[in-house]
Order: sequence, then C-alpha cells, then structure tokens
Amino acid sequence: MDAKLKARTLTIVGILLIGVNFLVLAPFVAGQVETGVGEVVQSGYDGLDDDGEYDPDSDYGDDGKVSHADRVYFAYSITNADALNSAEASMPEFTKMGPFIYNVTTTREILDFDSDAGTITYSEYDSFAWCEDCVWTDDDGNDVASEPGTTEISNINILWNTQRIAGIATGIEYGEIFAKAGYAQMMLINDLQNRAPSIWASEEIDLMVPGASAALQQAGYDEATADAMAPAAVLQGAYDNWLAQSGADDASPDFAASAQSILYDAVDPSTGICIALTCDIGPMLVAGMGEPSETTTPARAALFGYGSTDPVVLAHMDWAVYALAGTTFVTNGGGADLETATDLRERLAEVSGVDIANPEALNNILWGSEGSSPNNGILSVSDFQGIPLYGVALFLLGAQSDAFGTMVTYGIGLTQLLGLSYDWAGLWIDMVGGVPLEFEMILVGGTGTMGADSWWQHSFGSEEPIAGGYIPIGLNRGDYEGEVSLSVEKVREILYDSDYALTGDFASIFMYAELSGESLPTGADGLEMGGVVAPWNDAAVASLYGISESDAAALRSWVSDFMFEEVIGALLSFQYGATAITTQS
Repeated sequence: MDAKLKARTLTIVGILLIGVNFLVLAPFVAGQVETGVGEVVQSGYDGLDDDGEYDPDSDYGDDGKVSHADRVYFAYSITNADALNSAEASMPEFTKMGPFIYNVTTTREILDFDSDAGTITYSEYDSFAWCEDCVWTDDDGNDVASEPGTTEISNINILWNTQRIAGIATGIEYGEIFAKAGYAQMMLINDLQNRAPSIWASEEIDLMVPGASAALQQAGYDEATADAMAPAAVLQGAYDNWLAQSGADDASPDFAASAQSILYDAVDPSTGICIALTCDIGPMLVAGMGEPSETTTPARAALFGYGSTDPVVLAHMDWAVYALAGTTFVTNGGGADLETATDLRERLAEVSGVDIANPEALNNILWGSEGSSPNNGILSVSDFQGIPLYGVALFLLGAQSDAFGTMVTYGIGLTQLLGLSYDWAGLWIDMVGGVPLEFEMILVGGTGTMGADSWWQHSFGSEEPIAGGYIPIGLNRGDYEGEVSLSVEKVREILYDSDYALTGDFASIFMYAELSGESLPTGADGLEMGGVVAPWNDAAVASLYGISESDAAALRSWVSDFMFEEVIGALLSFQYGATAITTQS
C-alpha cells in the first residue's frame, strides 16, 4: 500500500475519533473544571507559598496529594482454557473468582496553577498492594478473606484477532522461512546420506586408474601406454566383475573410445557441472538413475558419452558403468540410514568442513539437544500446533540472534557454529548472506539448479519440484491439493511484486476483507473515507491477481484458514507465548 495513502487513511480515522470526543466531552469537562477551580480560588488557594512565591504545590497538604482506599475486585475465569486452545471446545466455561482486595494509594502532583484562567494542571497515579488481612462482607453478612494476588485467572485475549491481523504479513514471511527450512533439511539429509559417500566413491574410482596403470606396466606396457589404457581397463574390470555375477554371455564391449568421457569429461548439458564418475556427484547420479532398462540405458549413455549400434553391447556397457558407480557408492555408505550410520562425524566434515569430535555435541547438532521442544536438531522436524517446524530453522535463528547461547545449547565452539550456519546449512536456506547453495536438478531428472527461493516459489503455487507431491505450507493443501498450478511469475506477483503483495501492508487489508466480507472503502486514489465498499469473494480476488476463481478460492483459504487461523497463532505462541486464552495473575 502507498505509505502516504495509508497515513492519510489513518489520519482521517484519527481525526474523526478525536473530533467526536472533543465535541461531546469538552464542554462538560471544561465547565466542571472551571467551576471546581473557581471554588478553590475562592477558598483561598492562590498558588503562592507563605512568602508570596509561586508554588502551586504549597496550597495542598499531604492529605490532599496522597489518599488511601481499599478496593475489592472479582473476576470470571475460564475453566476450559486448554480445551479452547486445542480446539476441543468451542465455548468457554466460566467460574467467578474473588474477592481480590487491594490497598490503593492515589498520589497527585500539582504541576501548574493559573488563577486568572481558573485552571489547575496535575498528574495522578495509583499504586496497588494486595491486602493479605482484608476481608469483604457478602450479602449474607459473612466475612470473606481476600484471594491471593498471585491467583491465576484465564480469560479471552481481546487483542488476539488484532494481533493476528497485524502480524499476518510477518507471519507469511516466517511461513516462507519455515517452508524453506524444509528444503534445507532435505538438502542436509541428501548431503550426509548421498553427497559425502558420492565424493568418497569418486575419489576411490579416481585412484583405480593409476592402480590399473601400475598393473599394466607390470604386465610389460610402458608408462605412457599404460596410462592411456588404464581408464578403459578400469571399466573393463567393472564389466568382468558384473559379467561373472550375472551369468550373461560376454558381449565384448570396447570402452577405449568412451572411458575418458565416462570417468572424467561428462557434464550436465544444462549447467556444465561435471557428472563423470571421478566428479563429486557422478556416482550418486548413476546410482540414482537405477538399473539399466530400455529407458534408463539410452538416457545414461547419452549423458556419459558411450554407445553402440548393438543394443546388447550398449546394455552391457551400461551395466559396467552402473556396477562400477553403484557398487562403489554403496560400499562408501551411499543411501545409508543416517539414524544408524556410524560415520556421521566424517560425513558432516566432508560436506560442511566442520569436524565435531564430541559425540554428544554431534548428536545435539544432528538430532537435537536433550529436552528441546520443538526439536532443534538440524535433521529433525516437529509438529508445532499442526505446523511442521524444522530444527535447522531453529538452529539458524539461534545462531543469528544469540550465537553464544546457541553454542552452549549444542555444546559447540564458535568456529563450528560459523562453519555450520554460514558455510553450509545457512547457504542452503539462503538466510545468512553469501552465495546460496543450489541443488543439481539432474539428480532428479531435471535441468539446471535450484535454490531455496526458487524451490519455495515453485512449491507454493504448484507441485514440489524435487521430491514431488505438495508442501503443507503451499496453496495445494487440504481440499485444494492438486488443484492449483501457478507460474513462478504469478506467485511472485501474489507474494512480493504487486500492489497487493501479501508480504506487505495489503495482507492486513486482505484479512480484514475476509473477516468482514467486504473490501475497505476505496476511491479513485485508493483507500479513502466514504469510498466504495465492494463485496469480497472469489471473483474479487481473482480479478485482483489475474487468476482463476478456483485459484482465488485456494488463495483465500490459504490466507484465512491456514495463515490466520493456524500459522500466525502458532508463531505468536512460539515467539511471545501469546494465545487466544490468556492466563495470568
């Protein structure tokens, strides 16, 4: 929303309210003050001390400036607060509590006395002290002792909807952070489960080549010839091992022409990233594509640069490549269950550069510190009031806001904290600066690379592009699952780029319209007092963003049913402990 227009709208409302108060109350109050001051002046209060010096406080003794009184209070407390907060009950049940008796001290300070104008200016404040010995007499004449001032009372948080409406844009931004934390967690798991073993496998395959060269030299070949033959010999050895186990007939494939590409030169055609078997992601790419088949074999052969006019020979070449990469990948721990893996320290050090020798600290980082709720481990996720809350987000938010406290919580040092947050996990979620890490989409059959921002924008309005399915913090949720397919450009317009972006001031206006069923009054220049009020429905939202009415229905449900009813409340509770029902003494 235009800042000037927003300010003008608020100013108009403010002026109207002030005007009403002034016109109605001012004559009465002014008349009473003038009468009261006039009586005071006539009674000898002139604002002068005994020496004739101006001192408006001198006319009033301690009794006039300080007074004491007992006040009795009663309250109605909700007895089913837990049921209301958990949505198990829809109506509150009350019980009357009290009496609560307080000694109230009223203190006044005379600030100014104007005998000519007939006015006194003073300040006044009350202080309350619980009266332990006080009693209250009920209608039957029974004395009832005062309830303790520490008694807890539960009641409706009258600011709850106001807090949620005011915080909805911020809530959407936090929703994005927590959604992207899901992407980051997926990347961290992949790094530890697959990328680290793939790196180790690529290094092992790379060492096979000089080993093959040495064997050839022992067989009588000169060094140059042996080095040239070694790559093909490695692949031939992988083929011979597979052939011995498969029981298939020997197709005698020749790897001489393609060994260099398979082992060293193959790249992702969409990015130029090396995918050869001696490169970091080569082994996990080959293993991830699966066993040779009528569809997999030609696709893999095209990527790695091998082929044959004989389909049997091509299939056998593919089996050799798959056997070499897959076997080496698995023997280095590729695809292992991280919860039972015994080399987590080495895996973490490989992908993050951070070595955590302390087993307890390593466990804290990966799976969460003892007693943490929600779980703060970077590989963990908790259900927080129906919202997936990823531990990696908690870790990174802590690293940003309280580095020392975070180090103590996890039992790590500063260099470890910085390495994990700023050089690895934080780069996956793209919330700490630096060059964001991006996932190689070829690993899931796609093209290019994808970072957290792009992943979120795809996943918000369409299918999740890496794992498939739909994220729980997107438009395809509940009754609308599978119904929405918006372009990234349209998602950016809805969330960030238009005058109606939901990460800006318009989010509160959107939610007001959802609650009232009508738009705010609008004129030629935007919002204005006395403007036109229009119905707020699917058609109105569809027109606003240039989307279909079915997509508009999904968007309205996402804002009102999900963000407003679930996420914002969970966020307020998580950040500030606020709830729809407040309990306090």
